[in-house]
Amino acid sequence: MGLTNKQAEAVKSPKRNVLVVAGAGSGKTEVMARRIGWWVGVEGVSKENIVAFTFTDRAAEEMKFRIRNWLDKTSSEGAEASLGGMYIGTIHGFCLAKLREYWPDEYHNYDILDESARAALILRGYHGLLGLNSLSTALSQGQYATLKSFTQAYDQLQEHDLFQIELPRDVPPYELGVIENQWCKKARLLTDVGDTPAAEAFAISAARYYAYIRCRRFLDFSSSQSEFIRRLQQDSERINILAEQGIHLVVDEVQDINPVQRKLIELFVTRSGRLTAVGDHRQAIYGFRGAKVEIVAELWEQFKSRPLDSEVVDLQENFRSTPRVINVANEWAGTIGQVRSMETPEMKHGNTGRCDHHKSHVALVSFSERAREAKWISEAIRILVPSEAEGARHDKKDGSHRGLTLADAVILVRSSTDVRTYMQALEAAGIPCVVRAGPDLFSQPEVLFFVAALAVSAGVNAFYGSNHNPKSLPNRINSVLGCPAEPVPVLREAARAIRRTGLAFGREVEDRVFYAAQTLQARIAQNRGITSAQASTLLSPQLREFVTSRHELRRVFPQKIFHMLLSEAEVAAWDTCDGRGQSALFHLGALSRLVTGIETPGWTSVKDYPWQIIGLFQYGAEEGRTEEQPLMVQPEAVSISTIHAAKGLEFPIVFLADVNARRFPSGFARRRLNLPLAGRIVRECDIAGLADNENYDGERRLMYVAITRSERFLFVSHSGRQTSRFINELGPMITKSGGVVTEDPEQLLSELRYAPKEHQRDIRLATSFSDLRYYIECPHDFYLRKVLGFSPTIDQAFGYGRGVHNLMRAIHSEPKKWAALASDRSALEQGIRIFIERGLFYLRYTTGDPAARMRTKGVQIVADYVTQYASELSRLTFEPEKEFETLIEYEDGSGGALISGAIDIVRQDDPPRVTLIDFKSGEPESDSRLALSENEMKLQIALYAVAAKKELEYQPELGLVRYLDADDLLRAELQVPLHNDALDEAKKEIAQIAARIRNREFKAGPTGVPRNPTNESRCLECDFNEFCGMQTARKCRHRHG
Repeated sequence: MGLTNKQAEAVKSPKRNVLVVAGAGSGKTEVMARRIGWWVGVEGVSKENIVAFTFTDRAAEEMKFRIRNWLDKTSSEGAEASLGGMYIGTIHGFCLAKLREYWPDEYHNYDILDESARAALILRGYHGLLGLNSLSTALSQGQYATLKSFTQAYDQLQEHDLFQIELPRDVPPYELGVIENQWCKKARLLTDVGDTPAAEAFAISAARYYAYIRCRRFLDFSSSQSEFIRRLQQDSERINILAEQGIHLVVDEVQDINPVQRKLIELFVTRSGRLTAVGDHRQAIYGFRGAKVEIVAELWEQFKSRPLDSEVVDLQENFRSTPRVINVANEWAGTIGQVRSMETPEMKHGNTGRCDHHKSHVALVSFSERAREAKWISEAIRILVPSEAEGARHDKKDGSHRGLTLADAVILVRSSTDVRTYMQALEAAGIPCVVRAGPDLFSQPEVLFFVAALAVSAGVNAFYGSNHNPKSLPNRINSVLGCPAEPVPVLREAARAIRRTGLAFGREVEDRVFYAAQTLQARIAQNRGITSAQASTLLSPQLREFVTSRHELRRVFPQKIFHMLLSEAEVAAWDTCDGRGQSALFHLGALSRLVTGIETPGWTSVKDYPWQIIGLFQYGAEEGRTEEQPLMVQPEAVSISTIHAAKGLEFPIVFLADVNARRFPSGFARRRLNLPLAGRIVRECDIAGLADNENYDGERRLMYVAITRSERFLFVSHSGRQTSRFINELGPMITKSGGVVTEDPEQLLSELRYAPKEHQRDIRLATSFSDLRYYIECPHDFYLRKVLGFSPTIDQAFGYGRGVHNLMRAIHSEPKKWAALASDRSALEQGIRIFIERGLFYLRYTTGDPAARMRTKGVQIVADYVTQYASELSRLTFEPEKEFETLIEYEDGSGGALISGAIDIVRQDDPPRVTLIDFKSGEPESDSRLALSENEMKLQIALYAVAAKKELEYQPELGLVRYLDADDLLRAELQVPLHNDALDEAKKEIAQIAARIRNREFKAGPTGVPRNPTNESRCLECDFNEFCGMQTARKCRHRHG
């Protein structure tokens, strides 16, 4: 597309500092991509000096595609449009990557701890190591409220770069248990957080928590950013290199950054870099998390006052929405209070092909009760998408038209407290839907059923939560099921609710799941098994084996328990790839991800299991978020989402529902937080700023975001006797903009025209070979794993392969040093063990003798490798773990897939001539499901060669797969020729796989032979065999059940 004058000004600006004030739908991603393309293609900026920060991974993927497109247009003929050494991604991802790069011996094994896993980790140590029971007493709060207050206070210290800590001098221990606890208890918080009992208790817990995540080789979102800055401040040489590097930085969503992120930005650009910041204060919706909208206003003031090297560019044209939607949004924006002296002009209509068809397509509609509101929404969707063949007409980018699908519609709500009403109305109308806002999952009967089953398995007798919090699990249960907040009544009522939705779920299935959960509880809590005869009614062979075993239990695997319960519930009958069954499995896939959060911090002991399950319930009901679910292909279903979860998305059809008094604006928006901080630190962290102001500007911005998600159809609805102040204000605005305000929905949706339905085909897949291999092996495995989001089970061997790879990275980082030790086995092994002492072979899921044996084996095979390849190590240089992203275009020219990965070793034979080496680490038998076939390994190496040639500007001539634990040295290496024909064939195969994913071709079972020759079917080796709905899996279960 062509650029407007203002867009072109932003793209081509010669100024060092540019603030792009980008209204909704203004093409800001395109502008950022072209800005980077301009820097590289016209100004000749090195790709290694390009950094772009996005708010989400999803936004980063979109930007990468667009940057490549414009690099292709601005690069010289024949040059590859690669991203090279650019960084495009989130700020916390950048910080972790740089920590790993700059200080690999300390941070290479670290991961980001997401919110659900963090809650699980904290609850593990709540009464013990972290001592949060003392904080609970000081705050007079319950467990989950205390956890929330603790994390909010901790994050504010980190996000204001005020967290100062003193750790023990020695390296964090890699042993779990007593040694770990003793080390953590020596940590001291140096920041003065006040002298109240709550502040003093917080100081102890905060220091121990930070030490605890360091021991577990984690950083959370807030810690990762301040950790990077702290380490830079301790390394003057490194900080000077960065400051003088001339980094060209793009920052997206600058209205939502916090003080520590601003400090990082200033570090990059103050002395030599260039900054392009893009944002819109009208869309600043994360103030409650600590984002400071004032930062974008301060940048506006600074850049306005320095016209010689800075400028502000306003992007006013909205290319997303029709004129009427834009007018409503502009009117609403006028109610948002000014931020400092920042001025923001109104949006203008920018897409001449997107016109309003009728005034009734933008409306505010009132109902007497929520049930009637929800019923009308379902009726309206059926009018807009009346059949499988056609939908309401909507314009396309090329000027033609298409019919809308169910996936084009979204129901937005302010919070997740009453999604059930809208879901039930859609289900009653036969309209499939998916819930994309995390806490709403716990309003789904299928989720509540398995929550109850897990509770029974853990011996939990009741669900606890605040009576005053509508998102607490007891209140959700009362709202959805109307029964006591106890596992057994919830299980029974949820089963009835499932049957009412039309899903196959007989009473005998319900009884069997209940019995399975009871036997699990007896086995876990009392170490009491049952007889084979008693277990004969159970379907799952794994469950029968587990509950009849007489071995003493020390640990359990929550995901495996969840999978066994799914098997007993026969959810395979729901696995149809469409309709209500798909929606139900999508919700259960999201629950599976939350269960993974329990396991992420480390192994679950029998004693810990009930507390972990309780933590799952509390977090999932109140705070869980799954908006970044790896939903790579949109299901044919209506989305139900909170407004926060829909940020950055757009839909042709938007229903903004439940805009009722005390719901929108939220009755909690202006509530001041009671955090365990006192004195000066409260002002330094601006704790008061976490609450909304008197004008409810935070809530108003949220309304603005909701309105501007709409491309064409916008329906704002409310119900009940009490009317929200926002409804009172919106009514005249919609009337003024030419829309309809009515209590009679029959007046709406007039003069619709229809066209054949067409799914959007410009789906851009961002994936990895590690993910694609699942599709290669079984398309339905990919569907369950990557589309619906089910997680595999974890066992104690998990992490062994990564540990070996970490050691190999360290060896190839200093190859000559290790080659010199090859002749002295004792010194060689001692040197490798030093890496283990530093935590490079960290095993989160095992301890004691099994862990010691794995580490011993790791030392042995790495030492064997050094001995075998000493000559090569002494002569050549290597680049270990070379990361890449490469675009593989579809054969029909309609886009492509962005494939990422990391080459284990690039061997520098005669640069640019290189050899690519990939290691297979000889994982224990329990981890053998990760093994690739020989053909898959060849495809993997060929894909890496495509990337090395295209992105890294190498000339790979040979690929080597090295088996580190091979008994036969003649079979220790597989050679993969990398001639042009082989690379072309690999690109063709990957493109075909990506196209089939794009086209939703998931109804197929395994394609290869079993890895284990004693197995008659590949299904026996599948992570999801016990609840897969494919015919091959059903037959396999029937034969082996």
